[in-house]
Amino acid sequence: MTTPARDSGLDMFPVIGLLGQGIGYSLSPMLHDAAGRASGRESDFQLFDVQPENLDGMLVRAAKFPDLVGFNVTVPYKKEIARRLNALHESAREVGAVNTVAHRGDHLIGYNTDRPALVSVLKAALDESDFPSENWTVVLLGAGGGARAAAWAVLDVGMIKHLIVASRSHDRLHSFKNDLYTAYSRAGVSFSTHGWLDWATLFVEKPAMLINATPLGRREAGGNIRFTGPAFSYEQLSQFSLVYDLVYSPPETRLVKMAREAGCVAVGGGGMLVEQAVLSRAVWFGEGYEQTERAAMVASYYTWSRKSDSAVVPGDSSA
Repeated sequence: MTTPARDSGLDMFPVIGLLGQGIGYSLSPMLHDAAGRASGRESDFQLFDVQPENLDGMLVRAAKFPDLVGFNVTVPYKKEIARRLNALHESAREVGAVNTVAHRGDHLIGYNTDRPALVSVLKAALDESDFPSENWTVVLLGAGGGARAAAWAVLDVGMIKHLIVASRSHDRLHSFKNDLYTAYSRAGVSFSTHGWLDWATLFVEKPAMLINATPLGRREAGGNIRFTGPAFSYEQLSQFSLVYDLVYSPPETRLVKMAREAGCVAVGGGGMLVEQAVLSRAVWFGEGYEQTERAAMVASYYTWSRKSDSAVVPGDSSA
């Protein structure tokens, strides 16, 4: 890792950032800048856009980078990075994926703040919409790091009776099921897999929730929707009571829009984006500023969303 040229006014600030591949679309710099200004815990936020073959070298340099406090991790490294760090916090060990790394001395320690962030968002959606609190069938798209956090989150909330997972990668799906089998069995929750986007044969018993934990429908840095989104009809979406899309840009994805038009309660990824960022800052800088920083991030995301295609407040779960 090399330190890019910075304004002299930033030299006094600790460095945080985001590690991923093709991450120019990220709103993390905007959110963390807003949080830092509001709380006085300002930082120099950097995007570490790294190719897979350069990941190991980046981590070696990060461990020796004195100004680095920590960084978030996104696609495609949340699961891959877990075995490359010096240590894993219990939050990351159980999920099997890392989205937050803390720099302590010469060590990089992995955490997972996606899981508790999604728990908060799901509980809010259940409470605000007067849904039943248990016996849900959950259909989960994806088997990567975000999907792993989602699978644990629905278990934490206590809402689930059956999980159906669909992934384009058979190897990843096999690993996913093996890692979660014991916990789900102990909780008395059944687990099955389904053909990727084979929705003609999918029939679920309500209450049912669909979670998109893939990049499908995400807006890229240039403004284009690189992935068109899951191919659903209104009839297929109407099987679900609640649809949650982890994608946060655009603020109303095609999936969220279609789900609302199909009569579902639909939640975009803005709420989880903010909440995991708040929790990550507590890991890096310490606790005590969560309320102030959360409010600043929500306001920043809302302002951004007003300038985007649709104005959707993070965590808004209205149909």
